[in-house]
Amino acid sequence: LMYFQRAITITFLAVIMPSTPSDSFAASQDSSKKITSNNELDETRVNDQAPLQLPPVNPNNVNKDIKTLKFGEAMKLDEMGPIIINTDGTTRRIDNWDILTEREQEVTWRRIKKRNAERRKMLEEKDNAQNEG
Repeated sequence: LMYFQRAITITFLAVIMPSTPSDSFAASQDSSKKITSNNELDETRVNDQAPLQLPPVNPNNVNKDIKTLKFGEAMKLDEMGPIIINTDGTTRRIDNWDILTEREQEVTWRRIKKRNAERRKMLEEKDNAQNEG
């Protein structure tokens, strides 16, 4: 009985594991070919589908609440709050601007306007010194 179990185990391993490294390499190439062919099928399916498009715009149906901007015009976004210039020159906005009271917003505008002017002047001077030196 022991001999019979050992013979089955050896036969099983011989079927699962290839006998030489070249057989192993051939098996891996066959599996990669299958993957490649699957990818090629996926690509052709994607290419066969028409690209998604936006619906056409009706020029007579204009929403008056939406602000429009024509080339060369400027638009103020005061409802979003002031842009803050950081000391390193990056910018940010106040996260809780929409919940500040009107008085808090006025004070904040005034303080940030003054601080931004100082930081902008400092950054311009720093840039000029680097360009000269």
